[in-house]
Amino acid sequence: MSPFEWSFPTKLTYGPGRLKEVGKIAAEYGKKAMIATYEKGSPLDPVIETVSASLKAAGVEVVLFTGIEPNPRAQTIDKAIEIFNTEKCDLVIALGGGSVIDGSKYIAATAFSGGKSWDYVVLGERTPREYTGAFPIISIPTISAAGSESNAGGVIQNAETNEKSFSRSPYRLPKVAIVDPEILKSVPRRLTQDSCLDIFSHLIEHYLSSQDESDFADRMTEAMILCLIDNLDKILEDLSDLEVRMQLALCSQFGWSGLQALGRLGSIPMHSIEMPLSAHYDLPHGKGMVIVMPAYLEYMSDALPHRWAKLARRCFGVTEQDDAIAAKLLPVKVKEWFKRTGSYLTLTDVGIPNDKFEQMAEDVVRMFPIKGTETTAGARPINKEDVINMYKLMA
Repeated sequence: MSPFEWSFPTKLTYGPGRLKEVGKIAAEYGKKAMIATYEKGSPLDPVIETVSASLKAAGVEVVLFTGIEPNPRAQTIDKAIEIFNTEKCDLVIALGGGSVIDGSKYIAATAFSGGKSWDYVVLGERTPREYTGAFPIISIPTISAAGSESNAGGVIQNAETNEKSFSRSPYRLPKVAIVDPEILKSVPRRLTQDSCLDIFSHLIEHYLSSQDESDFADRMTEAMILCLIDNLDKILEDLSDLEVRMQLALCSQFGWSGLQALGRLGSIPMHSIEMPLSAHYDLPHGKGMVIVMPAYLEYMSDALPHRWAKLARRCFGVTEQDDAIAAKLLPVKVKEWFKRTGSYLTLTDVGIPNDKFEQMAEDVVRMFPIKGTETTAGARPINKEDVINMYKLMA
């Protein structure tokens, strides 16, 4: 095991009907809140009204910012930051999926620290600007996927350069996450599938990208994967099942909280490979991860065969004792699961041609250069040719 530090300071307010408590909770952190959310005109509109009413009833002034995109644009976030500062807000209510919550983190921290949101992201050899603090954030996830409601990460996109990147800062950890399955039950079938497999991508990124061994982290991750597999089947039978939605919500929160990586912190090569798909084609992140994972698992199965084999045996019923053979069965079993649940997708299915494979691969190696040892590089270092070959497997 490798040494680590971990904390989980976000308070979880969890259960049916908890949304109505947002006003009381927010009043502990500020007097004027910006509600950051998607464009109005969606099934989320009544939820926005509920949140606004609760805040006002608690004496908290409200500034509504709508228009955060599914792949949040830095340019949109900068507009929100300007309004936040002009209106002298002192709190952000992030109401939406991972994109809204990620964008809200940039609003809260950049409004406090100065500059533009894009100044703070990882971008090749550039040294990102560092935050000096952040205004409080209360996150209200409307989908179980990214786990952004209780972690420090955040991804945004530069619409001017077609680049997508991330940053992390403990200043941006939400103070409270309000998880109400009454909101989650409205998520449609295809989005539910994609979001569940996004959770899966978070669970396996570190599991399959570190040379270090941590049986504790392995067992925690495996338990969440098995819970996810069971409950994906259940939710596809009844999209309105609140109990199942609550189980998936916990997989989302703890699947990207650091709990799944204690003692063997790895890296996120699959997410890096997906980012150009979203940046160039505005593909929703969850859908992109559905496409990336089978190809990555197949192409990299010989990189850490003992890790691939362990996951195949413990979560997908593989009994083969030879690690090299068992490792190659993991992508087969994962693809079978995706197909059985009607979730499997290729680049062709979403209308993405092969004419930008080279450019997108160049973006990956330019924006996220490999540094240090294989431990920090993932299962093994990958180059531009590797990424192109994986894109070809996704076609």
